[in-house]
Amino acid sequence: MIVHAVAMNVNQNGFYLDFRSYALRSQYHPIIQEETKSFLRKVKSQPDDIFEHVQFLFGTEIMRIAYGFDDIRRNEALIHNAEALIMGFSEAVVPGRFLVNVFPSLKHIPSWFPGAGFKRFLGDLARISLKTLYPPFEEAKHDFANGKKGTYPSMAADLIDRLPEDNDVNRAEMESIARNVCGIAYVAGAETTVNLALALLYALGSHPDIQRKGQTEIDSVVGLDRLPAVADIQDLPYVHAIVKEVGRWFTVVPLGIPHSNSKDDEYDGFFIPKGTIIFQNNWTMMHDPDVFDKPFEFIPERYLKDGQIDPSVPDAEAAAFGHGRRNDALFLMAASLLATYTLTVPKDEAGGTVPMKLQSQDPLVMQPAHFQCQLALRPGRERLLSE
Repeated sequence: MIVHAVAMNVNQNGFYLDFRSYALRSQYHPIIQEETKSFLRKVKSQPDDIFEHVQFLFGTEIMRIAYGFDDIRRNEALIHNAEALIMGFSEAVVPGRFLVNVFPSLKHIPSWFPGAGFKRFLGDLARISLKTLYPPFEEAKHDFANGKKGTYPSMAADLIDRLPEDNDVNRAEMESIARNVCGIAYVAGAETTVNLALALLYALGSHPDIQRKGQTEIDSVVGLDRLPAVADIQDLPYVHAIVKEVGRWFTVVPLGIPHSNSKDDEYDGFFIPKGTIIFQNNWTMMHDPDVFDKPFEFIPERYLKDGQIDPSVPDAEAAAFGHGRRNDALFLMAASLLATYTLTVPKDEAGGTVPMKLQSQDPLVMQPAHFQCQLALRPGRERLLSE
């Protein structure tokens, strides 16, 4: 499932889960710091593979936070399964992709019947889903039972520790919820964050003045002796505004996540029958000229007032998922990249600039096509990658 934020709330016998709350817990910030530094080193050694580095950065962060696995190969396998699930779900939710969504009675035909390809497709998707959900959680349970801990806390260990006893009537339900929360972590956060990060690279490379302003703020606040930290976000309002503007300018989920109303409803004089598939037009909201001046231009300053973040300005995450969310991982990636590298537009053989191209490859999620950008270490910053 392609979702940037998934909340699963259950309040039963004191057991409360909210996926969003994990994203902001400071106990996971060391993981984000470590993986971001590893990302910067990979960019230095293999700058042409930055798309892959970005994907691995956020995928590994989420898997380590979700399950506490420090083994790189294990996390790579988990990321591979989750990516396959995302791709399958992306295809499945395209409106009109399967006739069964229009003619529900088709769900009763056997899988071998002509036109029942959707059953085989969804059967394969279900198997991938089970492979994504069960094995890593069972491994985490085994590690927890045997006292084996990762370097840092994990969602799985926290949730397993809070499960009722095996003989409790609610155990199976609570364990299922905990498993789903961990399993959906990658699906909920990685793809959209990766796409926003790639859009960030494009924005910085094509707006050198904005890039220099961000670098100047970091140099002034953080200095030259360390990399930025998540805790610096309050003191780096311009960098924070860059991240917010990327989310608005490149509305990663332009039509939001499909919903279905549970009962008949009415909106603005229009009758909406129960079971209607509803999309919210995030792209239009984030590019409304009555709300945003020059909405198609990349202007981080629109999120600032008196040198600080202006909370009254709508941002993409608030429009899609409600207020109170913050993408610490994307902020740290942006701040760390600005602190250590300068992005430039490539030159052609004649010395002219080669414009970057940004386009959608997915009908539901905006995904940048591969583009070329050049990254150069800023003077005196190499030592920050080795410390």
